[in-house]
Amino acid sequence: MFSRLTDRLEVDMESLLPSSNSNSQQEEQEENNELLSILPSLTWQERLGGCLACMALGYILSLGSFFRFRDLLHGNPTSFVLYTTVGNIISLSGSCFLSGPKSQLEKMFHDSRKMATILYLGSLVLTLVVAFLKEFRGQALLLLMLVGVQYVAVFWYCLSYIPFARQMAQRLLGRFMSQLEDMD
Repeated sequence: MFSRLTDRLEVDMESLLPSSNSNSQQEEQEENNELLSILPSLTWQERLGGCLACMALGYILSLGSFFRFRDLLHGNPTSFVLYTTVGNIISLSGSCFLSGPKSQLEKMFHDSRKMATILYLGSLVLTLVVAFLKEFRGQALLLLMLVGVQYVAVFWYCLSYIPFARQMAQRLLGRFMSQLEDMD
C-alpha cells in the first residue's frame, strides 16, 4: 500500500527548480548537499515510517506518564515529568523526518506559529526545571499546569497547519464559554 502511495507522491525535485540558478539558490543547494552528505537520504516511505514511529513512541510515553501520576502527587514528580516531556519532544521530532530539521525549524518559527512554538518549547523547559529543582518539590499543581500548557500549545501549533482550524477552534471555544455563562 505504501509503495503505491509513495510512487505517486515522489517528485523529481530537480524538475521543479527553475533552470537558472541565482547565487543564493546555488549557495542553498550547496548547503543542502553538505547536509545530505552527513545525513542519509531516505525514501518517502522511510520518512513516513520514521515520522509515524516517533509520533507513536512519543504518544505512548506521554500517555504512559499518567500511570506515574500517583508519584507526582506523593512529591516525586521526576518520572511523570520525564515521560511526559520526553514523549512530547519525540512526537514533535517525528515531523523532522518529513520535512528535514532545518525546514522544520523554519516552519516552527513562521509568524503564524511563532507564539505557539515559544510557548510550547518554553513550557517543556520550564516543566523540567521545576521538576528537578529541590525548592519546587511538592509543586504538583504547578507541574500539572505546565504539562497542560504543553498540550494546549502543541494542539494550537498543530492547528496552524490546517486551513481555518484556529478560527473554528476559537468559535467553538467562544460558544462553549457563552453556554457556561448562560448556565449561571
